[in-house]
Amino acid sequence: MIGNFYRKIPRRVRLLIVFLIIILIGYFVARFLFVDAKDVPDDFLQARQEASLIAQDIVNLSNQSADNLDEIAYLDSERKYSEALALTSQELERNRQAREKAIGLSVQLEKMARNLSEISPPSASQIALEAVSSETALISRLIIYNDYLTQLLEVLRDKFLGITDGDKTDELIAKINGEAQAINDLNNKFNSIMEEFDLK
Repeated sequence: MIGNFYRKIPRRVRLLIVFLIIILIGYFVARFLFVDAKDVPDDFLQARQEASLIAQDIVNLSNQSADNLDEIAYLDSERKYSEALALTSQELERNRQAREKAIGLSVQLEKMARNLSEISPPSASQIALEAVSSETALISRLIIYNDYLTQLLEVLRDKFLGITDGDKTDELIAKINGEAQAINDLNNKFNSIMEEFDLK
């Protein structure tokens, strides 16, 4: 019966129906197979690259500071106060550089955040949001790190100048090392999330 009905349809109409069916199949294949094609704004990609470089600089600065704190502690134990004081002054300058880097990082993260809504598919946008959140947390930890480092360097300077006995030194060094580790971990997390983002 269906065959008879089909034969009654003019050939042109049958071709049109077949053509429409092919178009519909093509549409659904494209819709479901390629809906997850990723679209990322150039501004996001550029800000991401800059943020990665700045964050790595911050990690390097914190690692260098950790090494120098060990050296300062050694010089302190050897009563080489003038050398320890000179190294402490260098660390205060490094601390200033890290703060400037944090400002630069926050600018790049703002650019990334502004472009999140332009990223598709939404699952990729969600991963990018998680990465931005991770680096924002890094800035927060860096602020705490810098505060502890400033306190430590001031305590050490006062100790080397004979103003105080520097009894808070060990406590502050432990806090600084904890924040430095958190900064490293958050930066590693950012890089790991962005690798996942690249595969999305």
